[in-house]
Amino acid sequence: MLDFLDLLLDWKRLVALGTDVTIYFMMGLLATLLFMIRLAISLFAGTDADFDVDADIGDAGSGFTFFSTLSILAFFMGAGWMGVACRVDWQLSGLPSAAIASGFGFGMMLLASGLMYLTRRLNRTVRYDPSTAVGRTGRVYMAIPEKGMGRGQVEVSVSGRRKIMAAVSNGASIDAFTDVMVIDAQDDETLVVEPKS
Repeated sequence: MLDFLDLLLDWKRLVALGTDVTIYFMMGLLATLLFMIRLAISLFAGTDADFDVDADIGDAGSGFTFFSTLSILAFFMGAGWMGVACRVDWQLSGLPSAAIASGFGFGMMLLASGLMYLTRRLNRTVRYDPSTAVGRTGRVYMAIPEKGMGRGQVEVSVSGRRKIMAAVSNGASIDAFTDVMVIDAQDDETLVVEPKS
């Protein structure tokens, strides 16, 4: 490792090791600098400075993007620094170094793409249809006044997940923790419920 750090400070020795070591070094250094600039823009300007190539899998909002600025920079960073390590620290010849550097760069590219995919999934808006709750049994979360006197809340399964939704009674008031049946869903996403008999 010490030999690698000395090499970074001694440019003439780096060039003397061969063209491929110089290429790996420049590739790693330039990609690292560009990555740091991209990261600074993302952190301080609050914008995502990523330009995706159309290689999405899934919906556009949270799709897996293999070719993006981040993944390409990750490839060049990984391949560049691994190439230098293979040639300088491990004393490997050109072909094994190129294979290992390319494989490592590709792995870094996959990792960066996967992390971006997972990050985008966190920001995705989940759509649900209140009408899927009709006919389901729920539990009153907040007491529901009698018909026409206001709304309460009910916990019920909507589009395959448990949600707390606004609810109105079809008749008398309904106390909290009472099991109810959803009989209708209004346009404003309010559920109409009645006590389960």
